[in-house]
Amino acid sequence: MPPSRWLDLIGKVAIITGASRGIGRAIAFNLASRGCSILGTCTGDRGVQSLSSGLNDEITTHVFEATSRERPASLHIKGLVANIFSPDCASTIAKEVRDSFHGRVDIFVNSASDTMPGVIGDMGTDEVQRSLLANIQTPVMIVEELVRRRYFQPDSRIIYISSIRSRQPWSDQLMYAAGKSAGESLCRTWAQAFGGKDKRYSFMAGTTANAVTVGLTETEAVVNCGPEAVKRFQDEFFPVQSIPRFGQAEDVADVVGLLCGRDARWITGCVISASGGGIKIG
Repeated sequence: MPPSRWLDLIGKVAIITGASRGIGRAIAFNLASRGCSILGTCTGDRGVQSLSSGLNDEITTHVFEATSRERPASLHIKGLVANIFSPDCASTIAKEVRDSFHGRVDIFVNSASDTMPGVIGDMGTDEVQRSLLANIQTPVMIVEELVRRRYFQPDSRIIYISSIRSRQPWSDQLMYAAGKSAGESLCRTWAQAFGGKDKRYSFMAGTTANAVTVGLTETEAVVNCGPEAVKRFQDEFFPVQSIPRFGQAEDVADVVGLLCGRDARWITGCVISASGGGIKIG
């Protein structure tokens, strides 16, 4: 870790949805290693254990003991069952912030999402509504709860994990692509509202909101699609990437980590490509 980022987030609190595995967990590790307390959501007790005990132990062993530095007393990592498909997800998170983190939020990373296909011609109303709930409604309501309760601090960070599918569509992922595109649009509006121009949100002036569009990344969700699907993804993405390999969760986490720090204070309302050049935004 660069010296400039050593404990640069001490005293801050981050909410990360889908934090028990994959990209969400890598983001949680990145931020916690810099002193940031973490409220990570997951879908069950196993995920809670992975965060509250597992990530805590990893941070202590691989970051603080490995560098012979004292772990900050303020660093608190907690897992929370809060399903993005539940209409109560946002209020569950907000209540935990109140009870365990003194009603303070400095960073919100929306990493969890519904990745179900959305095959054109095969969808019903339930599938469409489920995708809209997870990928659009729930992140909107989480931000709404945190704004209404004035939990966001000045110079906060809001980051929506988007996908290369928002710009490189596939007919078997209609709703996923639509939801990620909507998430990018949400960040543009949040950026406009929370930067300091609107007096209604002066308590969080200086807050930035950005989306990170992720390319082909070697996560459990991708690998579990099976070898044939993985090969198809490679054939689709590698030829258009500037760096023709699978991304790793840590590759994405480092981009998100950059946006969470002070160095990114002048970046807002943007979509940042973390895809090895698979999507070139300019």
